[in-house]
Amino acid sequence: MSLRARFRILLSLLGVAVVATLAVAVWSVGLLDREQRWANEQVGLVLSPLHDINRAVWGQAQALGSAGFGVFTPEDPDTPESTPLTERIGALAAQASQAVDRLEQFPRYELSAGVNTTRNIRERLARAQATSLAWADSRADTDHREALQALYELHELIERLEARLAREAVLAAEHSAEVRPRLALTVLTSVAMVVLLLFVAGSCFRRWVLVKAERLRVAAEHLGRGEFDHRIGIEGDDELDRVARQVNEMASTIETMQAERIERERLAAIGEMTRRVAHNIRNPLAGIRSLAELTVVESAPDSPIIGHQRRILSTVDRFGSWLTGLLSVSTPLEVAPHSQPIRPWLEGLVEAHRPMAEDRGVRLTLDAAAAPEAAPIDRRHLEQAVAALLSNAIEASPPGGRVEVLAEQVEQGWQITVTDQGPGIAPDAHDRLFRPYFTTKPGGTGIGLAIAHRVVRDHGGRITAENRPGPPSNPGFGPGATFRVELPLATGG
Repeated sequence: MSLRARFRILLSLLGVAVVATLAVAVWSVGLLDREQRWANEQVGLVLSPLHDINRAVWGQAQALGSAGFGVFTPEDPDTPESTPLTERIGALAAQASQAVDRLEQFPRYELSAGVNTTRNIRERLARAQATSLAWADSRADTDHREALQALYELHELIERLEARLAREAVLAAEHSAEVRPRLALTVLTSVAMVVLLLFVAGSCFRRWVLVKAERLRVAAEHLGRGEFDHRIGIEGDDELDRVARQVNEMASTIETMQAERIERERLAAIGEMTRRVAHNIRNPLAGIRSLAELTVVESAPDSPIIGHQRRILSTVDRFGSWLTGLLSVSTPLEVAPHSQPIRPWLEGLVEAHRPMAEDRGVRLTLDAAAAPEAAPIDRRHLEQAVAALLSNAIEASPPGGRVEVLAEQVEQGWQITVTDQGPGIAPDAHDRLFRPYFTTKPGGTGIGLAIAHRVVRDHGGRITAENRPGPPSNPGFGPGATFRVELPLATGG
């Protein structure tokens, strides 16, 4: 997911949280205020018609009580004193009926009293009016008691309704008192959610942006100091991760280009030095070869000197070919394998190194009984590679040691194994053994094994190195090392 999409999600969540918090707070406050105001208004509106009904009932009761005197009491000033009793009773009953009509307009009354209560009030009003009118006509004590009883029952019903509404008003006030803490808790919870979301957003911003930006800054400092091996740790695939990956690739490219430039400079310097050395060596070699040829010519046919001089001639010729190969170190290596006899070539190569081995007190042996008769090789280049292995093995072996050369045919091709009794390969040098210019010998150039690796690789084979297993055969010797050159039996293998 991209950073733009992540920040868009964060902003959306923050906006939703803020809007939701404000909406909840406004809704809660409005709900509490509406509940309180509506309850109080409804109670006040309902109590007013009930009071009018109760007043009309008391008016009828007073009319019944003062009927014997023929006049109204002063508590009902709305009706003239000259109005007949039946009309006064009818007028008071009409006032009560109108008050009941007003009651039915309030939903609070229907919720508190119920629909049947209105019907009960109307029935009681009708009964009180009927009994009152009956008494007004008959003036009998029985009708008088029934009329007063009906008015009393209606009065009690109104009182109970008023008491119930008063209790509901008190309950509404108590409910409001209970709602306030809940409202405060709701608002505080909403605020806490917003704060938590802000904290999460800050943590995500730090992890997604600040930490990665700091890694890029540190990488820029390392690259500025020329430390091109520094790499940035990459955890995701957003924009900053892609920038970090490109910075790593840029550092790798710069490191590779720098190594290639250094290698080109070294090759140029070595090439110049090699040309000078080869030029200075060829003249003495030419003199040595001429002297050896002259000695062979002047010696008797059965003289043992002839064998020694011919060995000198072979060694000088071989050394001359090596000088020619050495001049090609700084030029691209071109290997042209073609079928060559293996045993004579190996025997001549080993014989050329025998004087060096004898001079160091090292025994040099060759076992080529299992070698193939012929194989596709570039004789000059492969000879240079195997010669580097032989020279290193002889130099590494102590006096009295032995260097063994084994050539044999194997299932996938054939191989040359060179084993010495030297100190072996150090663990920290094993991975760099075939790199150009890496050497562990004082005065070494680090070219021999690198060229051997290139030559074997261009032959379609591979070269490996390892320490010999087990303890040394002699306490005075080292564990020894084994170099193995694996080559194909067919061109291009």
